[in-house]
Amino acid sequence: MTQPAEDVISDKADKPAEELKTVISVFDKIKQKMPRYESRDSQIHMGESIQYCFKTGKTGIFEAGTGVGKSLAALVPAALSGKRVVVSTATISLQEQYIHKDIPLIQDVIDKKLSVALLKGRSNYVGLRRFQDHMREEHVDQEIIDWVEETEFGDISELEFMPHFETWQEINSNSDDCLRNRCPHFKDCFYFETRRMAEKADIIVVNHALLLADAASLGKILPRYDHLILDEAHHLRDIATETFSSSISTNGVKRLAGRAQRRVSAPITLVDHIQRDANDFFHHLSNMFEGKKLRIREPIVEAKPLLDSMQDLRDWLERQEFDDILDVDMARDRMKLKAKALMTTIDGYKHCLELICQPSLDWVVWAEKQDFSAAKIKVTAAPLDVSEHIHDALLNKPGLESTIFMSATLATDTEDPFGYFKSSVGVAGKVVQDQFPSPFNFQEKSVLYLPKGMPNPNSPNYLFAIADRIEEVLEISKGRAFVLFTSRYALNKIFDMISHKLPYEAKKQGDIPRSKLVEWFKSTPNAVLFGTASFWEGVSVDGEQLSCVIIDRIPFQVPDDPVYEARCERIQADQEKNWFMDFALPHAITRLKQGVGRLIRTQEDTGMVTILDPRLTEKFYGKRMVRCLPPMRVVHGIDTVEDFFKNLEVLEQESEPVS
Repeated sequence: MTQPAEDVISDKADKPAEELKTVISVFDKIKQKMPRYESRDSQIHMGESIQYCFKTGKTGIFEAGTGVGKSLAALVPAALSGKRVVVSTATISLQEQYIHKDIPLIQDVIDKKLSVALLKGRSNYVGLRRFQDHMREEHVDQEIIDWVEETEFGDISELEFMPHFETWQEINSNSDDCLRNRCPHFKDCFYFETRRMAEKADIIVVNHALLLADAASLGKILPRYDHLILDEAHHLRDIATETFSSSISTNGVKRLAGRAQRRVSAPITLVDHIQRDANDFFHHLSNMFEGKKLRIREPIVEAKPLLDSMQDLRDWLERQEFDDILDVDMARDRMKLKAKALMTTIDGYKHCLELICQPSLDWVVWAEKQDFSAAKIKVTAAPLDVSEHIHDALLNKPGLESTIFMSATLATDTEDPFGYFKSSVGVAGKVVQDQFPSPFNFQEKSVLYLPKGMPNPNSPNYLFAIADRIEEVLEISKGRAFVLFTSRYALNKIFDMISHKLPYEAKKQGDIPRSKLVEWFKSTPNAVLFGTASFWEGVSVDGEQLSCVIIDRIPFQVPDDPVYEARCERIQADQEKNWFMDFALPHAITRLKQGVGRLIRTQEDTGMVTILDPRLTEKFYGKRMVRCLPPMRVVHGIDTVEDFFKNLEVLEQESEPVS
């Protein structure tokens, strides 16, 4: 267990013995309830550390290796705290684990009843009044009508099909178009029912996007809470960047113009001006493109007319009292709310246009083609540094006593292993921080194959070389593999080169929906899945079905990401910092740990990780990266790999039941 330099719990003497006894007693009850549950010292120690943070009002940062059971380690002190706790995750699958598995287990073993609520963003719920208004104006598919009449929760995730984007935007719940308790459907409102449940809840489960939206709105979404647990905390900075960004697109302006005319009967001259100025601006942008993306570093004066026409429409909307409308069934109030919703959209567009007209060193702005001809374009403005936003809006939230950050991938190989993470999310001052290693025996159960003699990843021969090596490894592992890539280009090239030669079924990301692809892999003997991006994390396959993970190269961020590029440039301008060591390398270490973590998911899992990048053995930073990975046995020869899988085959045969 690593003991970093800040305010760290060094042993149980730091914590009141009575409190520790309570945490341990709950885990003892879990063991009694679940005979197959294995008591893990690392899980208990993590639970004690989190309870210590709750009791003392400190911030905690904890990395928990696979198998520690961090969700239960956090939920036990949360349930015992007697205060309202918000648990935030990055993925739906982890939310479902908390709601359907972990929290019910805790409720089963403690002596008090816990009230729990799952709260999603407002746009996930259908708005009954907006739905009826839309039905009066437009045709609605019968499938949606039937669902709205039958649904219990009004949550879009219940649907087995995705409604058209435009339709859902018109019928979902929206704060800018809400009459609240004056609405005739207020008592039946799906969104406000979840809010009422959250107001009574001891534990509220949300996602990072909703958590940050609540922080940005100064607490207008979530009820007041005392403790915050951020699971999958390594995603927080990226989600915060999206939350605090603004954008404008050709499709967005078209939607705005249509809504302005249809909803509030905006003057045709104002709408025409917006459409004309938007056409001129986006046409100018299309002529500037040399690739798919365009960084906007200098002022673009052609955006000014569109900015002015947006302001003209906003001014008109703000002046409207809609006195000419017969005020029946709150028609006038409803019209004002529609105007307010349009003004909110315009404000977002204006912010982006202002940064196009006058770029700021604190923001990165770029345009991106959304079709081949650049007839459809989207411009995005993102903050370069979100740490202050997170610190000011979230960590300094009134009433918040303690915040816990946790993940399986937070630490890097530096003097302060959490330094990179803390700087990215605005954590300052003394914290309680620790690393809890996985209880799994990686040395015995797994190997890390780093073949020597591979060409440099930038070599023109690299793809041909790794294609041969991937085919060789898959033959030895008998398929049963994830082959993970850092780019879709490499994925497609390698798949086309070798998939038809493999004696096993193979599919690649994009062939079928992601969830169906995972189901296919789990149910297909000796399957091989070629994936990128989303398959590096959030996918768990237990047992021998996944016995091999192959990674093509170190996952350094590609330079065509404008946010990453701009952040590197900012660090390069600071003579006291090193952009590679302080930013690029920690980022890559985090991603590599996530990919490697796909292999060993349970105590019984065995297998091999292969990384085909020679820099892991040839470069000084490669060895640092390997030290951050689970303690697998490192091998370099293909003969050793063959021996490892032969031994696995013997063990699998010995463990098969006798018929």
